[in-house]
Amino acid sequence: MDSLLKSVLKRQMPYLIGGTITGTIMAFYYGFLFAIVVNSVIWFVISTLVNKYYWNYTGFKEEFQLVSKYIGRIKKNKKSNNGFFVKD
Repeated sequence: MDSLLKSVLKRQMPYLIGGTITGTIMAFYYGFLFAIVVNSVIWFVISTLVNKYYWNYTGFKEEFQLVSKYIGRIKKNKKSNNGFFVKD
């Protein structure tokens, strides 16, 4: 696994777990749509604050690098398959 991917996952894993737990509880009491919107906003704010003050990290540079890397990989695979998606 890439070191960039490992560092991003290391920072984001607690928020994914916490968001899943609180989202499940909120969905049970308030409904699915409300839970998705409110839970996403709450955990985004929490992760931004923790990243800023605990990890001394601001911005989304690494996340954008990962997205661009994997989009490039998908385009390369589609181009090598002559535009057709082929299962491995």
